[in-house]
Amino acid sequence: MLRLISKISEQFFTILQRSKTFRPRAVLTTPPQGHAVQDLNDIYYFVQVVELGSFTAASKALGVAKSQLSFRVARLETSLGVRLIQRTTRRSHVSEIGQRYYEQCRQLLAAAEQTQRVIDEAQAAPRGRIHVACPVLFAQLLLAPVLVDFLRQHPEVQVDLDICHHQADVIAGGYDIAFRVRDTLKDSSLVMRSYGMDPQLLVASPELLRRQGRPLQPMDLKRLSSVGVINTDGRHFWHLQADDGRTQQIEHHPSLVSDDLQVLYQAVIGGIGAAQLPQFICRGPIAEGRLVPLLPAWSLPPGNVHAVYPSRHGHTPALRSFIDFVAQHMPQVLRRTQSGVLAESAKPGSANLPAG
Repeated sequence: MLRLISKISEQFFTILQRSKTFRPRAVLTTPPQGHAVQDLNDIYYFVQVVELGSFTAASKALGVAKSQLSFRVARLETSLGVRLIQRTTRRSHVSEIGQRYYEQCRQLLAAAEQTQRVIDEAQAAPRGRIHVACPVLFAQLLLAPVLVDFLRQHPEVQVDLDICHHQADVIAGGYDIAFRVRDTLKDSSLVMRSYGMDPQLLVASPELLRRQGRPLQPMDLKRLSSVGVINTDGRHFWHLQADDGRTQQIEHHPSLVSDDLQVLYQAVIGGIGAAQLPQFICRGPIAEGRLVPLLPAWSLPPGNVHAVYPSRHGHTPALRSFIDFVAQHMPQVLRRTQSGVLAESAKPGSANLPAG
């Protein structure tokens, strides 16, 4: 009996082969741990024969040839090594072990139906939970309006938004999707969805420029204090290009390094140093006079505003809808921020983002 129960537990590996309106499909599973795993279709046929009382009645009810039913039940018996149904030329009856096996099989098929129902419901409409990682300024200035509109349209979706103060590890963190501003995708195991390029600006506070002077050419940047993003080799450069194509690479030595744009932004506002920041962060403070763009005749490589997620396939309807919705609306939000149109509550320095 223990051997049969063990086999029944192994059959749960095949429970997705039956739906609410089950029709047999010839699906064989890979036996785990060296045990023979029965075809769930054979189990289904066996249960029907027992419940309908005979092979003949089951054949008529299912529209399957009696010989085929007999073959499938015999194959199941061979796999198990026991006789489930005693058969003669005139009649058949369920053996004692067959009756006990039948009771277990009914539970198995009921569980299979319930499991398939869970899958069917999940695929029917966007619902359920999405785990999202996003840097704080990206979330406030770009993602928030898109997220609000998405949730209005999909009230059965729940978004768990993790405001990250570093670059989130999508796989280790268990995130469905993460948002970033980077020039390249370094992890080739992730899928990237780009929403557009955002210019990077070299900015400083008026206070810093009063103390250290405003640079007039790239080499003047060397006398400015700076803050910067953490990198692997510990060296920091600003890569500048003039309108006429000339390039300059200026090394600087930041007094503060961080992978959190919020920290760098606050440091620049507070006069700690100059920094390279995304335009969508700087646009409002520049208009308000709290930040000053440096060397406007020179440009920096733009940042790629994008999302990353682990795979192109196997998304729940909720995640698939979210990915498509953000891809449709994020470029519009990005264009608005680049043209200076920001929601009042999203501007750096507002109540939602303390100023330095």
